[in-house]
Amino acid sequence: MRKRMLCILAALAVSATAAFGGVKEGSFSVSPMVGGYVYDGGTYLDPALILGLRAGYNFTKSIGVEALYDYATPTDGKYGPLTKIAMQRYGGQVLYHFFPDSIFVPYLAAGYSGVKFDGNGVNKATHGAFDYGAGAKLFLTDDIAVRADLRHIMYGYDSGTYNDMEFSLGAYFQFGAVAPVVKAVASTPAPEPVKVVAAPAPESVQAVVTPAPAPAVAPVVVAAVVTPPADSDGDGVIDTLDKCPGTPKGTAVDAKGCPVETTARFCNKPAAIAISFATNKADVTAEYYKELDTVGNFLKGFPNSKGTIEGYTDASGSTATNLKLSQARAESVRSYIVKKFGIDGSRITAKGYGPAKPIASNKTAAGKAKNRRIEAVFSCE
Repeated sequence: MRKRMLCILAALAVSATAAFGGVKEGSFSVSPMVGGYVYDGGTYLDPALILGLRAGYNFTKSIGVEALYDYATPTDGKYGPLTKIAMQRYGGQVLYHFFPDSIFVPYLAAGYSGVKFDGNGVNKATHGAFDYGAGAKLFLTDDIAVRADLRHIMYGYDSGTYNDMEFSLGAYFQFGAVAPVVKAVASTPAPEPVKVVAAPAPESVQAVVTPAPAPAVAPVVVAAVVTPPADSDGDGVIDTLDKCPGTPKGTAVDAKGCPVETTARFCNKPAAIAISFATNKADVTAEYYKELDTVGNFLKGFPNSKGTIEGYTDASGSTATNLKLSQARAESVRSYIVKKFGIDGSRITAKGYGPAKPIASNKTAAGKAKNRRIEAVFSCE
């Protein structure tokens, strides 16, 4: 009986894991929080009740950001003139989720905020504070979870540095996630009906008279006409072997009929694509179509090649904004090539890296211009 109960509980756990849970890419979140705030011992302030709110966005299943606001209810100091001290904290933090597809999702967090005190005997200016810590989310449905957090908060106050601790419990609501792509399942064709052919009725027996064979006619010999293999574009490679039809005459080509410079440019190494985008825009304008056509012709010439369109920005602006912008630009380039040349979308991956992997200094205008780029990396098969 005990073994049977354990098997049932294990089956329920597996079923629950498959049914719901997990952080979703592209989702927004809201979390009301409540907990306790423990001041540095040097302040001689008693612990206080914390009421807070978090609003977040998950760029991927693993990486998300949150804006935060906390209010610590008034408390008194054990010594000195500090009485009815309340605290407000507002800022942001970055979260990294471990096992984002499971029901139980632990994570690490770090951020920066402003801390402001109010009450008798305090400096009421806003103080910059750095915080870090950990937490976990336990999903009850696809989009609802309970969460627990612990933070170490460090800030400078007057001439000293203080270390406070905050622990909280709250609810997590996520919404607006990117819908997963569901592949259509091919239907199984119905079996064809079996045809029953009736046997022919027996014919009546008749006498068969075999005529004498006609004299044989001498065969007429016609000389075979040999047609040379077609080479439509005149590049020296016959059409049946030409992987890049339409190559202009006089262009140096490889054994597959593809221009040597195009092959060398995009094969097995990063190749920059000369495209400029308007500020904070991802649309490809007509003046760059010819440059993108070199990538499309290459992929048509090498039908088994696969690769990645990579987008990069300079270091101006926030990392989050640059990551989103570089992703949009890489996807815009990918979309143009797929639609115009009829390339299978599974052969090209679009990936935005933001300000990562700079090839020049971001301290000069010329260096920033070089870092704002699109690169193509493809295999040649």
